[in-house]
Amino acid sequence: MYTKPSHEKGKMINDNWMVIFADLLALLLTFFVLMFSMNSVQVSKWEAVIASLSEHLNAERAEVQDEDWKNIEKALVKQKQALSLMYLKKVFEEKLQHDAILSRSNIKLDDDRLVISLPADLIFETGSSRLSNDAYASMQELGAALQYVQNKITVVGHTDPEPTSGVRYPTNWELSLVRAISVSRMIKEAGYRDRIETYGNGSSRFKELSDDIPLHLRYQSARRVDVYIHQEDRTNH
Repeated sequence: MYTKPSHEKGKMINDNWMVIFADLLALLLTFFVLMFSMNSVQVSKWEAVIASLSEHLNAERAEVQDEDWKNIEKALVKQKQALSLMYLKKVFEEKLQHDAILSRSNIKLDDDRLVISLPADLIFETGSSRLSNDAYASMQELGAALQYVQNKITVVGHTDPEPTSGVRYPTNWELSLVRAISVSRMIKEAGYRDRIETYGNGSSRFKELSDDIPLHLRYQSARRVDVYIHQEDRTNH
């Protein structure tokens, strides 16, 4: 009768803990799955996780390190393709916070566009398309940053519902359009060489503003110039 050597018996005994450990891991995994399924997931947090994963797993995104965000001149080097909108949002949030006027801008993602909403009250003289003294340098700084962006850019002007006064701008539409043209001109003068589509919406989008905020703040939000940075490459238009 064959008897296994004592060293083989010891090996079998020593390997038994792996079976027990694997069973324990399976039970813990089952426990955490059940706990997760019993809790509701906040949509906003889930979307943030998905967006973050998409940003880091997208092989075509710009190859720029996190530490470069504080130096937009290095981060926004000339690109052959359109940059990721989420990446650009982080870059411009860092860039604009150091300017007294641009820091009052609102930056948000809107589907396949990044929107930089510039407050018209801080940029233009009241009821005019003339840039204020402080705004000129700010618009040059914004334009200098946009010159490195390969994405398509659109500029849209907006006003509040109050009728305009004077002969130069008979309606809100003319005022919003000329203001948008002024911002577009500053962006192009700073180095953005491609065509910029420019529109004036007047007060047509006023009803889209939230009713939850006071009326005077809605009017203030309505007076703006939106700079849209599209996901598509600017060479495609």
